[in-house]
Amino acid sequence: MTERDYILRIIEQAGSILKHLLRQVRSQTLSRDQLTSDLQRAAQLGGLDLDILRICDAEGLWHVVALSGEVDPARAWLAAETLYLDAIAAEAEGDEPAAMASYVKAATLYRMMEPNWVLPTGFPEATERIVEIDERLTALSSE
Repeated sequence: MTERDYILRIIEQAGSILKHLLRQVRSQTLSRDQLTSDLQRAAQLGGLDLDILRICDAEGLWHVVALSGEVDPARAWLAAETLYLDAIAAEAEGDEPAAMASYVKAATLYRMMEPNWVLPTGFPEATERIVEIDERLTALSSE
């Protein structure tokens, strides 16, 4: 098994965790603290830190997902999807500033992704997530 295969396997595991968390967030069966803990665990599988993702600006995000000078598709996707879930949870709790910040960062990361990148099975394409995030941001700014 190559290093790339190993990384993809780890990202698939993180994707499985994120898929499960998304269902729980949408059905509101998970506390914010538990979600944060689970998101941290999923991010750590890809060598990411949720707290760092939350405080990074756009340039900082690029540095987090482009350790070699080029954007790593797996890290970019995992960071974007983690922030997307973080935003949904913040929105559900009524924390609009945190939701908006995480949505903007998630969209920034999704926009870094190339159309030919293969995403984990069962997740929408980056362009679909961007459309959904833009709709959520519009709704939040009009409230």
